[in-house]
Amino acid sequence: MTRSAADIQDALTRFDGVRVAVLQKVLAADLQPEAEEELLARLDGPDQIGATWLVKALAEAGRLSDARMAAVFASLPELTEPDAVLHLLQTVQHAPHAARPHRQVLLRFAAARKLLVRVWAFDAYCRLAEGDAERADARERIARALTDRSKAMQARARALARVFGMEDADRS
Repeated sequence: MTRSAADIQDALTRFDGVRVAVLQKVLAADLQPEAEEELLARLDGPDQIGATWLVKALAEAGRLSDARMAAVFASLPELTEPDAVLHLLQTVQHAPHAARPHRQVLLRFAAARKLLVRVWAFDAYCRLAEGDAERADARERIARALTDRSKAMQARARALARVFGMEDADRS
């Protein structure tokens, strides 16, 4: 059994913004290419929270191609809902190659009102660092974040410090 575009439409229409059971049912089967297209088409509309939740779950499971993920990250500037932005920022770690061209866009979310959006924008920005200069900058940002007043930022910085092989990450 596979899920169709109509299944995506139905699930997103029925999603109440809180309970994800209706979205989880969509994930129980593979998506037809038309269903993936429908999902991408709904990323920047009124269904963006549910659509990005589905994208995140599919990315975590490795069920979306790099080409699809590139299209997902291209929609990031169009998102207006903080939870939708958060979902895509959390997805970066699962598709870094597709997200890399959009690294500079992430900076706009560093000043977001919602703390978790700021935290995950920081995470994504650091993870996408390439080359010596960018990686050095990321390490400096991580070191500063280890002493941030936000426990959420500190926790994310510790996780990134381990990814970057920084010593003393767990002692901060």
